[in-house]
Amino acid sequence: MSSRSTAEEHEYLIASMIERSDVVVWGGDLFDFRWSRFRDELEAVRFASGYLRSWHNRFPNHQFVFLCGNHDASPAFLDEVRRQVDDQSNFVLMGDVLRIDDTVMLHGDQIEGRGTIARFENYRQKWADKKRAPLWRFAPYDAIVAARGHKVAAAIAHRNRMAVNKLARFLDLHDLNFDNGIRRVVFGHTHRMVLGYEHHQMQFYSGGAAIRHVPFHPIEIEFDCENGGNRSSR
Repeated sequence: MSSRSTAEEHEYLIASMIERSDVVVWGGDLFDFRWSRFRDELEAVRFASGYLRSWHNRFPNHQFVFLCGNHDASPAFLDEVRRQVDDQSNFVLMGDVLRIDDTVMLHGDQIEGRGTIARFENYRQKWADKKRAPLWRFAPYDAIVAARGHKVAAAIAHRNRMAVNKLARFLDLHDLNFDNGIRRVVFGHTHRMVLGYEHHQMQFYSGGAAIRHVPFHPIEIEFDCENGGNRSSR
């Protein structure tokens, strides 16, 4: 949908990760309605919905879960996702935070709330209200991406230590911490690869982002369940 997306280049990797997983969690910001190549929002929503449906149909025996991000917080899109959930038994919409055993998964824009639920909800609502950027802004935007300006901005604004600390504060508000059995946290949003950063006895993971000039690899989590274990990829 966005000119900076590299999702097509990673299709084989995504498919292989899904194939070896029992539960697949879409971690938010799969789509960018702000910088969409489609001029009409409904056309963009149809494309995004079709993209999700194609994976769910391709792997009908796998369970898919969708977590919302800020770039795909479009009300029209989320309404379509809810309709798709009603149609497909292997697809679930979980909102903002998902816990599986000792692992929490979330998009990660909760860090923008500076540790409070109200500020996070205000931040997410601002994105939900945003319309597609005007055409005259696309060329400067593409130039920034080509010059890797977005990567530099992410490195400055979302340093791993700062992002992890903010996430931990947010999760504390929901009693999702080490004392309550959480050992791993999987997130996105920062566009930075994080592989086991330790904070408050928990390990934090992020797969980067499927956008130009940014490393990307889905995070795979293995759970030691009584029935022999299963894998979840995000």
